[in-house]
Order: sequence, then structure tokens, then C-alpha cells
Amino acid sequence: MRKTIADSENSKVRYLTRRMAAVAVLALAATTMIGVTSASAAPLTNTTWSVSNNQAGATGVTYTFELTTATAGTISSVTATVPTDTAGTVGAGTVYGLGAGTASLTGTTLTFEVGSPAAVSAGVPLYIEFTGLTNTATIGSYTSTVTTMDNAATPVQIDTATSPSVDIAGTSTAVTVQVPKSLTFTNDTPSFTLQMDPSLTALSDITKAVTVTVKTNAGQGYTLAAKDTGLVTGAPIHTIPAASTGVATGVADASFAANTFGFSAALTVTGGSLAAVDGAGLSNAGDYVGYTSAGETLVAATNPTGNTADSLLLTNRLKIDYNTAAGTYTDSITYTATPLY
Repeated sequence: MRKTIADSENSKVRYLTRRMAAVAVLALAATTMIGVTSASAAPLTNTTWSVSNNQAGATGVTYTFELTTATAGTISSVTATVPTDTAGTVGAGTVYGLGAGTASLTGTTLTFEVGSPAAVSAGVPLYIEFTGLTNTATIGSYTSTVTTMDNAATPVQIDTATSPSVDIAGTSTAVTVQVPKSLTFTNDTPSFTLQMDPSLTALSDITKAVTVTVKTNAGQGYTLAAKDTGLVTGAPIHTIPAASTGVATGVADASFAANTFGFSAALTVTGGSLAAVDGAGLSNAGDYVGYTSAGETLVAATNPTGNTADSLLLTNRLKIDYNTAAGTYTDSITYTATPLY
């Protein structure tokens, strides 16, 4: 049978239709692959969920979430799933690792919105309390999916993980043990005066030891930082500069320059905190570094101290010659111990 013109045109239409359908399938497959890639996230570590009262239907309950970041990013919010029919007027309790913010409950999702989105490094422990909750009335064992979100116009998850389970029970005896957060700090030298004289060797290079201690039950340890205002006189103004630009750069004992002020640091006693001096300049025993006006961390610990306080010996050193102008120089050194609960 001979093909007519109409048969030929119909064949072309069917071919083009199949061709366009194949292109559409390929485009859809490409879009799907891109979507899978953009949704990937790293798992949070040390993720836990605890409740202050695990009885079904209990009111005024505080839900506490602890987590450690796996990916560096700017966190705008943290979300956590909770059981169906969890209710309450939710508030933000104690928060560590992020700035102040607000808490809310929508459906089965708790959200902590950071007031000022915070740039957080990987490996940083976070602690968030949601107050005023009413437990689900359904007895059972529940986990929570905890997620950190970035600060994009449409926030995207940074890290996520599922917590161990929490039992909501109607026949259990709810036991709450409150261990207060505690940190004790001491400084054995509230002030000191150095009488210097550039004409005498013994009075032109002087050291002064200061010992500070920290004892805390903070579960994630603590940091100890120091800053100073700088040695300066009244009018006419003269200054004595720092021995180095901070804890990253150390100066050997024999290379300590005249007309500079610095310090060395050594942990003489440690409890169970796993404390260590921070910064390359301080980690080389005997080296001196300079204080900074902004402040820098001198010691970082990762565990509670236990009953034995950590003790840090700071050896302040000032060396002058006739290039240091005469006058009374004053300075204020401020130490800050920050617990990491």
C-alpha cells in the first residue's frame, strides 16, 4: 500500500512527540539529582533530649536539648520534634553556645530562633532549654530529630541527628534531682606594684607571679581568658607595649625585649577537667606572650574540674632600660572564667 502525505505527516508528529517526552524525562531526572545534593547535611554529635518530668500529661515541663555541631555555619534557629499533642505556652530557658532568642511550638516542632544569627564553628557544644511544656498524654518511648538551620532567606538545615529515646510514662515515679550550676574562681593577687630602675640590673627586669584557680561542675568544662588595658601613664602619655601580639606568638626567655610587658602561663594543678593552655605562644613552656585589649583564651577545659580546682600560674614580666620614659604606669588585667554547661 502506498503512503499518503497525511501518513507521512502523522509519523513526523509521533516521532517529535516521543523525542520531546524523552527530553522532559531527562530534564526531570537532572532536577531530581540537584535536589538530592542540596538537601545533604552532616550528623550532629552528642545529641540528647531530656525532660524535667516524664509523666504523661504533666504540665510546666522543661525540655532540654544538648548537641554538638558537626559543620561550621551561621545558625539562625534550632528545631526539635516532639510527640503529637505536646502543648503548652513555650518559653526559652537557659541557652549556651548561642545568643538570646525566642522559643515556639508549632504542631510537633519546637523552634529556638536566635535573636542575632551566630557564626558557630564545628565541634561546638550547644545547650537549649524549652520551658512551659505539657507532655503528650500517650504513654510511649519517643525520640527527637534535632536540626540546626542556617540564616538564608529560606533557611536550610546545616546539621541534624536523632536523639536517644525518652520514656513518657503514666505509672512511673518522676524523680528530679536539681544540681545547681556552680563555678568558683580565685585570684591570689588583686594588685601589685613594681619599683623599677634602669640603672640597676636587678630592678630593670622583674617578674611577678599571679595564681588563679577555677573549680566548676560544668559538664563541658570551661574557658579562662584575660585582657588588659595596657601600661600607660597620665599626661604626658607614655606607654609600654606588649611583648607580643597575643597568645599565638611567643618570645623566648633570652629574647625578651627591653621596654615590653608580657607573661608566661603554666597549669600547676589540674583536676579532671583535661585543661590545657591555649595558643602556640603559651604552649611552649617558658615563652612569654603579650596581653591584648580585646582578650584571649588562656586555658580551655572539656570536663568538670571535680573537687580539685585547676590552678594557673601567670608569671608577669616587665623589662626596661633608659628608653622607657619615667612615670607611673598603670594597667588593669581582667580574667574571665566561662563555664560550658
